Amino acid sequence: MTGSIVSLWETTLKQPEIKLYVSENIQYTRDPYGPFEVLAVPVTITNSGARDGAVLSLQLEAKSLATGQIEKFKSSYVADAQYFGSRDDVAERLKRPKTPFAPISVSGRSAFTGTVLFYRSGSSGKNLIEPASKLEMTLSVTLPAPSGWLDKALATDPPAVTIKADVPTFFPGALLSGDNAPLQVTSGAF
Repeated sequence: MTGSIVSLWETTLKQPEIKLYVSENIQYTRDPYGPFEVLAVPVTITNSGARDGAVLSLQLEAKSLATGQIEKFKSSYVADAQYFGSRDDVAERLKRPKTPFAPISVSGRSAFTGTVLFYRSGSSGKNLIEPASKLEMTLSVTLPAPSGWLDKALATDPPAVTIKADVPTFFPGALLSGDNAPLQVTSGAF
């Protein structure tokens, strides 16, 4: 009997258990169609629970360790390999392919893997990310509110991921034409 209860829990009733993983292959660029700083972050979101889970949005908070300036970035788009193999050309109205970010459904005992493009939420006029600087980034997820009393009692939010990275030397004009600056992640990913 106990085995049946445990089996029922593990195969059907167990809450979604969402975890967030970040790769060390983080890229920085700028969108030429507005004053947007963009961070391309490869993520894997796993669900080790039996029930389906959802991620409504991802938030990234970045801090320049040199100036102390903090800015928020929002999950705006999802990109595939074509994004990194193409370029933006404002004169020709060519845009790199990207898909607007939508909530991510993660089935029970499965995972989502993709590259999320984080756009800076506001613009204070000054870029946060400068050549040859250091960053500290915190990536967190927003999950749907639990609905039932059991869900509320058992629900836990996944911990945020904190990443430290060095920004390489880059030419800002090159970023506006489609180049990326690969960040050197020093801790927090993998």
